[in-house]
Amino acid sequence: MQVFFPILYSTLSSLIVEESEDSYVLQTLIIKIFFSFINYHFPLDAMNKQLFTHWIDMFCTILGDFKVTHSDTSSSTWKRQKWALKILNRVFTRYGSPGSVIKLYQPFADWYLKAFSGQIISVLLNICEAYRQKSFVSKPVLSQTLDYFSSALANSFSWKLLRPHFSLLVREVIFPLMSYTEEDAELWQEDPVEYIRAEAGDWGSVSSPASAASTLLSEACVKRRGVLNNIMPFCIHILSSESSPIEKDAVLHMYIAIAEILLKKAAYKSQLESFLVGHVLPTLHAPEGYRRARAYRLLEKLSEAKFNDQNIFAQVVDEVRKAACFDSELPVRAFAALCLSELVRCQETAHQFVAPHLRELLISLLELLRQTEFDDLNSVIEILIHTFEKEIVPIASEVMQTLSDTFHQLVIKSEYELNRELIELEDTEDLFEYRSIVATSVLDNMESILQVGEDNENLVAQLEPIVVHLIQSIFNHKLSVFFDEALTFIFSLTTNKISPLLWQLFDQLYPVFKKDACECFSEMMPCLHNYITVDREAFLANTSRIEQITAMCLEVFSMDDQERLQMHAAKLLEVILLDYRGQVNQYVPKYVELALTRLTRPLVSSELRTLCMQVVIAGLLYSPMDMLHMMIEHPWPGTEVNILSEFLKRWIEDADCFLGLHDRRLCVLGLCLIISLPVDKRTDAIVTLSEKYIPSLLLLFSGLKKAYATKASNQNEDDSNEEESETEEDLEGKALGSDEDEVDEESVRYLEMLEATKDSEDDDDDDDEDEDDDEEETLEAFDTQMDKSECDMDEYVTFYRVMTELERSDYAWYSQLINHLSEEQQNDLKGVVDTALKCIQQKESKIIEQAGGYTFSPTIPSSFDFGSPNGQLK
Repeated sequence: MQVFFPILYSTLSSLIVEESEDSYVLQTLIIKIFFSFINYHFPLDAMNKQLFTHWIDMFCTILGDFKVTHSDTSSSTWKRQKWALKILNRVFTRYGSPGSVIKLYQPFADWYLKAFSGQIISVLLNICEAYRQKSFVSKPVLSQTLDYFSSALANSFSWKLLRPHFSLLVREVIFPLMSYTEEDAELWQEDPVEYIRAEAGDWGSVSSPASAASTLLSEACVKRRGVLNNIMPFCIHILSSESSPIEKDAVLHMYIAIAEILLKKAAYKSQLESFLVGHVLPTLHAPEGYRRARAYRLLEKLSEAKFNDQNIFAQVVDEVRKAACFDSELPVRAFAALCLSELVRCQETAHQFVAPHLRELLISLLELLRQTEFDDLNSVIEILIHTFEKEIVPIASEVMQTLSDTFHQLVIKSEYELNRELIELEDTEDLFEYRSIVATSVLDNMESILQVGEDNENLVAQLEPIVVHLIQSIFNHKLSVFFDEALTFIFSLTTNKISPLLWQLFDQLYPVFKKDACECFSEMMPCLHNYITVDREAFLANTSRIEQITAMCLEVFSMDDQERLQMHAAKLLEVILLDYRGQVNQYVPKYVELALTRLTRPLVSSELRTLCMQVVIAGLLYSPMDMLHMMIEHPWPGTEVNILSEFLKRWIEDADCFLGLHDRRLCVLGLCLIISLPVDKRTDAIVTLSEKYIPSLLLLFSGLKKAYATKASNQNEDDSNEEESETEEDLEGKALGSDEDEVDEESVRYLEMLEATKDSEDDDDDDDEDEDDDEEETLEAFDTQMDKSECDMDEYVTFYRVMTELERSDYAWYSQLINHLSEEQQNDLKGVVDTALKCIQQKESKIIEQAGGYTFSPTIPSSFDFGSPNGQLK
């Protein structure tokens, strides 16, 4: 690039004197090459300071060229200016702003700021002057000009250059840009739905001069002291004088930009009620729809404002509600709805004024949603559902049906109608993606209503047919983009009870799996777990159900490079083995064979390895003698060693890989089974590892102790994660004096992290570990009977009683297990015994007799000294 850049510069220099379309096209191409080079990383050795200065001079020359007066923004003349500005913005924000760059670029930033700020800001002010003088300036150029000014606020050096002109910028540039334009009026009339999306900054919107002006105004008021106080007299003058409706609307638009600051500044916060009463509430009745819409937007931003006169507040809420339901203009209704949701969210006193009209309001909002497909309305509906949980119960069925109808209108439309719209819009992907987002939010609101009624059996019975019909529509129309939501519905409906209608739905899951196994099996797991565990009798009543589950797991285990899915399949098999002891005998060998076969193939994830082992352990607990016989009789593939020998060896070696409460508990119970086997069943494979069992168990108990402590800590800690609201002191801390620079330490740390170079293999390993941890936490949630609080199977008590029984009845084996323990291990063992005794004291004798399914001696010794020379009871 050291050779290439001088050539590019020379070419651009020769082209810039030519005023032809071809020249402008080539200039734009060269400028775009420069931008691509510096966009993400700027090698400082690519050019010296002299050459870089020449480039900046060239960009400023291009930006100062206003010979072309036409307004075709697609022309290459405006494109070259746009790309020149993109370069200046990128260089400044990423490499040239001291306090916001990584250490590598700090010297460059110090030089750049002082060397070029004056020149660049002067050129950009000339662009603003051209706009002020009514010369045409393209929107991208104007937007990026204001974006540069916003970035310049952070540094005292550049702010001092900008500050003398800022008041004029506010009056002559920002204020006009935030006015309602002829283009806005045309969009309002011809496509009010698109107006709503554009005004709300919704789907696919790009930065506009108005939004750039809003950002500049807001940032200046926050970052630079005195700016807010300087602009307020101008705003109040416009509102209080005989200014035009458009001018007053522009001021309200400016207030929207600074609303958050006004709510934090005590001097302004105390005056908000009188400001709203005097200037905003009257605008709610303005004849111009755009002014009403703007007033509701401002009221939304100031929804936290305190009203001392509750009669006025009641009137405000009523006006907003009526506008959301009945205003003749769609944008007004949409923004009134957003305003209402914020008033409900921020002001508890608003609830009493909204509750009596909840049904009418929700039905109106859903109708508005169908008319506009404006996704923010889903958030409004969500807030109302969660705020008025009690009030929504009587109308929940009607609202649910209306939501379902809305989803069908958005997504399940006739093929002819959809194709016609796609052809007209010529953007099939955008249309489908946007509608999918809106429809997904509709489904989320249906899920919220289900959650509201989850403890009301009668209400769930009313809602269930509506939701099941919707799920069937999603499956029948093969709308795979909504399969996750459909499966979430099934999970919610099957959590407490499974009706015959839901069992019919179960039969549709296997065809869905067959079509998109890789895409949906892990998402299907929660509802499959419910079907297996919630109603065991019904699950076994039809053998096709367990056959379908088994077929799914078989297919998943046959896949290559699908370890994540295989983890879920292994978990399902383990759940069945643990929860259906004595009821699924014919499936046990098949499940264990699946797990053992997978263990013989290469594995990347340690989590999948332990899950497959857990299937085998669950099989041992299900039918110890049958499983042991099978494992002894058959060799491990590719060896002459029997399966039991190899499996026990791997089990002990991987004891530290069993993570979480459930996995460790199962491992402890499995090892307790192995060491408690009678002498005639204790094969050489078991005896050979005698010195390994207790240390492995102690390792597991150590992990269990930490896991239980973590669980208790998580249950006790406060669930509230809400951030404290920003105070006026915080804002004052953000505001910078004229000689102060903003230091964005958080962004700098993030950029430093991105720049840091690491060994790619280390990165990959870290990613794999993180994914395994995530899967571990997810799979731990799929509990079994042994994880229930009422379960009698206590691993501490089981271990304690196994050891006491062995000492009593098989002392030689008992000694073989513990005589090799170190002093530290003996102390750890005493700690386990102490915990076991505490557990025993908390249980009734009958429960103790049944713990873990083992039969133990009813006599519980008062003390147990594993550390004594002979390991005897005292």
